[in-house]
Amino acid sequence: MRRAFFLFLLSCATGLLMQGTPSFSLLPSGGTISGAPGSTVGWGFTVTDSSEYVVITGSSFTPSSLYGTYQDFTGSAALIVAGPSPENQTVSQPFDATAMSGLGAFTIFSTTPTNTKISGNLVIDYSLFSQDPNSPTFDPDTSTLVADANVSLPAAVNVAPEPLLAPVLGLALAAVGLAAKRRKNA
Repeated sequence: MRRAFFLFLLSCATGLLMQGTPSFSLLPSGGTISGAPGSTVGWGFTVTDSSEYVVITGSSFTPSSLYGTYQDFTGSAALIVAGPSPENQTVSQPFDATAMSGLGAFTIFSTTPTNTKISGNLVIDYSLFSQDPNSPTFDPDTSTLVADANVSLPAAVNVAPEPLLAPVLGLALAAVGLAAKRRKNA
């Protein structure tokens, strides 16, 4: 009985040691995105795992801050699995606000001052499985290696002026200058 229990503990420990750690990165590389006040911007991701099957289960941007709100997209997309065959070891998904793909969207409040940098962390929640979750024989009770894990990656939002604002402002100032010059000449 002791020997069986010891072998069980050894197999559990070996299984834990053999588990790989998935690799995550943000898109764009470096995790810094930019947008004007009132706009919606967001992050995509790349995940790699060659030994187990990883499924992204959620995301959050902390701090959500006084400058905007974060919306998690991971629940609105189809189940994304990275892992050994038949899945792809590396899966990338860019941010697309219309398709609601990527990790999520940050809507910058229209009252946020330009040239503000909102720094924080993008937390990615995930689960690891020993069997492909897309397999018809998948059983979460026996295939779950890690039910609730997360990784925290540095991320930032740069609040930039509206791109067309500078040229329009320049034209307006030129028109005011031209009008003043005409009045002076008249």
